[in-house]
Amino acid sequence: MGLDQFLLKAKELGFSATVEPWIEAKKVNANDLVFLSPLKSDLQWQLLFKALLVLIETRTSYTDSLRSLELISDLILMGHEETLFEQSHDFAKWSSHLKALRYPATTQRDDALKVKLEKLPWPYGSKTKFERRGDRAGIELKMFITSEADLIKAISSLERVKEQISGE
Repeated sequence: MGLDQFLLKAKELGFSATVEPWIEAKKVNANDLVFLSPLKSDLQWQLLFKALLVLIETRTSYTDSLRSLELISDLILMGHEETLFEQSHDFAKWSSHLKALRYPATTQRDDALKVKLEKLPWPYGSKTKFERRGDRAGIELKMFITSEADLIKAISSLERVKEQISGE
């Protein structure tokens, strides 16, 4: 998919007035849009441009915009037209919704793992945050240790966490 073809399709469907300034502002090049080549029908393109308008309105970054467009193009090809724009008023919620549509099994596993990990007896005063990093999901753990006694207590608490995980 060349940038010229993308702009031609935007003009043909009446989206060029919004799309062209976005292309210039984000410095998008043809290689950035290679994932759009499977889109064929006007309906698919209209859905994509409508989604792009939402991304432009929410002022997403270059990276978030392209990541979202790739996800949206996958969903369009999978036939998710009706549910595509649910939660689109809030980018964070919309992004989560799109990922759940695209990767339903992973989303369900992540939700179950998040609940399981958050229930563990983490050390007092520690901060935990469930995260997905690429293909791996886990918990980020932050602790503030000021003395050897704090360290010993934290290690002891982590041993209890380990025992609970091993016992399941």
